[in-house]
Parts: sequence; C-alpha cells; structure tokens
Amino acid sequence: MTFTKPSSEFETLNETFYVERPRVLSRVRSREFATPVVPLHREDKDLLHGAGVTVVFPCLNEEFAVGLCVERALETMRAAGIDGTVIVVDNGSTDRSAEVATEAGAQVIFQREPGYGAALRSGIEAAQSEFVIMADADGTYELDAIPRLLAPLLEGKADMVLGQRLSDATTETMPWLHRYVGTPAITYLVKKATKNRLTIRDSQSGFRAFRREEILKLKLSSTGMEFASEMLIRSSWANLRIQEVDTKYAERIGESKLSTFSDGLRHLRQILLLSPETAASIPGLLATAAAIVLWVFAAQSTTTFGQVGSLSWVADVVAGVLSILGPIVFCTGIVLRYRAETSGLRSARVKVPLNVLIRRFLVGGALLVFVSAVGLVVLMINFHQDQHMMSNAVAASLSSFVRSAFVVGLVLIAAPLIAPFLMTSPRLRLPSTELEVESSVPPLVAERENRRDVGEIGPVGVCTCALREA
Repeated sequence: MTFTKPSSEFETLNETFYVERPRVLSRVRSREFATPVVPLHREDKDLLHGAGVTVVFPCLNEEFAVGLCVERALETMRAAGIDGTVIVVDNGSTDRSAEVATEAGAQVIFQREPGYGAALRSGIEAAQSEFVIMADADGTYELDAIPRLLAPLLEGKADMVLGQRLSDATTETMPWLHRYVGTPAITYLVKKATKNRLTIRDSQSGFRAFRREEILKLKLSSTGMEFASEMLIRSSWANLRIQEVDTKYAERIGESKLSTFSDGLRHLRQILLLSPETAASIPGLLATAAAIVLWVFAAQSTTTFGQVGSLSWVADVVAGVLSILGPIVFCTGIVLRYRAETSGLRSARVKVPLNVLIRRFLVGGALLVFVSAVGLVVLMINFHQDQHMMSNAVAASLSSFVRSAFVVGLVLIAAPLIAPFLMTSPRLRLPSTELEVESSVPPLVAERENRRDVGEIGPVGVCTCALREA
C-alpha cells in the first residue's frame, strides 16, 4: 500500500497507527487477545451476574495496546454477566491512545498531573460502580482473570484481591532485576511496614480488584509508582482482607515507562514515610544496642586490646561505626514520622510542634558533646596518672565512645539546619474533574493539545474532564 504525503499532524499519526498496528496485532495473535473468552461455570456466572464493575486503565502512549485491553475487558465482563464499564485515564499521551480507547468502547478522562498513581486515583474517583479493577493498558495482565479476582470480593472473603504474576513471569515478560531483586525487596519492606500482617508474594502487581468505597476511605496521596505500596500499607492499617490469585503475565506491547532505580527509590521513600519505625527507628535502636554490647565485649580483653586484627580491636571499630549510624538513623526515623504526620500521610494522637522537636535535638546534641568532653578529660587524667584508673582495654572502648558521642552530638546540634526540610504542604490533591461529553467533529491533534492545556473538551465521543485546581 502506498501513502501520499500527509497534509497535517493528525494525518501523520493516523498513517503511523494504521501501518504499525497490524504488525503489532500479528505478534499477539497467539496471546490472550486472540483467544476466545473462557466460558464460566453456571455457579460462577450466577455469582458474578449483575455485579457493578469498572475497569480502570492508566494510559500513557499505549495506542497499540489500549484498544485490545479495553475490548478484552469488556468481552470478559460481558461473557460473565457483569455490569461492567471501562475507564481509560489518559495521562498526557501524545499519540492516538485516547481515540483508540474510545473506539474500543471505553470512557476516557484526562489527568494532566503526571504519574501512575495520579491516573489511577482519578479513575477510581470517576468510577460509579461498587467494585473497581485496576490494570495496565500494555497487554501484560490476564484480563480473562477478572472473574477470578472478583469472586473473593463477591463471596465476602476479601476486600482486595491481587493478581499474582511472579509464578508465570519469565525473563521475556519481566526483567531479571525486577523479578528476583526489586519486587521481592519491596514486598519484604511492605510486609515489615504492616508488621507482617500481609501474606502476599507480589506487592507490585498492578492488577487488583477492590471495593471502591473502601479504597476512597484510605485517602491515598501518591502520584507515582509508589501508589501500589501505599495502597497495600494503608489497606493493612485499615484491616482490609487482602488475598492473591495466580494470573498469567505476558510481554508488554510497546515501550516500558518504568524506571528501575527512580521508581524503586520512590517506593522506598513512601515506605519510609508510612512506616518510619520499621525502616529507621527500630534499626537505629538495634544498631546502638549492638554498639554497646561490642564495647562491653572489647573492654573485657586483657591481652590483645592493642593488637590490630584482634577481636577486641574489631569490636571497637565496629562499635564506633554502629554507635554513629544508630543514633542518626533513629533520629531520622523521628524526622520521617514528623513529616509523615504533618503531611497527612499518618495520623498522630499527640503532634509535637516543630520548635519542640528541634529543641529536643539541640538539647540531646549538647548533652552528648558534654558527655564526650567529660570522657575525654577522664581519659587524659587516666593517661597521666602513674596508677591508671582503668585498664587499657576499658580506655580503648571509652575512647571509641567519646569519638562517637562527639560526632553524633555535633550532628544533632545542627538540627536547625534541617528545619526547612520538615516544613511541608498538606496532602497533595489532584485536580478535580467534571465529566462532559462532546459531540463535535474531532479537532486536529495540535488543536486538541492546546485545548487540553486550558482544561477544555477533547475529541468526539471521548469522556473528558475539565481540569481545575482543587
């Protein structure tokens, strides 16, 4: 087929889409999208019949996959007798994702606040059904499993159900670093943040079913990929019952939007804010206690205290490191807790004012500097006396303590320097949305982008949102 030179940007996108889409489709004919929907047993269909469900797809430049995902979700729900709709949240796409999703039967809303969490929060708020299912619009999740995710909710056995991917993941569908390092590590931290009340394997699965009202009550605030971790931690705090069902996981269609390290750091930051005790305060206390034990051990040495490489020498060195890191990490936990409480991520019975928190740091730092000065004087007196007050092993342990106390004390005295970082704005609110439907002729892509920037209506047949600041 021969194409003439396009006369506009809109025609250029059309040309690219209709040439490339068949090639993409040919690569996925053997996958879920090309196979018929699996029929349900009668009892399962009776359970699901009439259930109100909205499938929410966050979408950023997924024109080759979003239409397939929308069609498959609608077909699956229709076959199961579910009263289902699909919402696609366009998160700033520059391709034909919105048009493709509309043609496939989805409602489309636009959310200009960038991020996976921002898109999902908008979609969940816009849904009108009792149940919501979230999934990615890249063709990776087994949308045939929608009935399996809904069943525990309808049976009253769970409040949230996750589609567990790891059992079916391969090196082609999930990078090795994500499968064996990133996801297990974040899952471990999420479990610790919930005091091991969660019994899940795949905390980063984006395929989830839940009751809409229960999730809205959590007042989730994340805008990025860390939204997945925040949802689980807050759900556990709210005593929601969370289950997993095994699902298939396929190779994505199109380019991945994930950033391994930056997204991982966002998850870590979110977990630190939501559970500073687990991530900072408790480890800090344990490190400090370990340092004290090592000092006591080193002080018991009688012959090898001065020999480099001896156990007492190693104990003093390790204790010196732990005694600095421990208190600083513990104080970091206090700072994180304060920031989480003032930003609305956590609630507190008694909120300590910022000036009181800074004063406590200053007093604690001054006390440690004073104690280190006293210890230094004692060591000098001991050295210059003919009859030493303490053994050399004890003196070595005391000198290690003096160094650590002096360093930590100076850090705490500098507490006013961190005060600006503790001042934070209230919980982030997304722009509110007002759903409208246009019946005019589709504008050119360039015109649509200009109108979207000022919060106006998008293309024909697409359910758009007039955005304004909350």
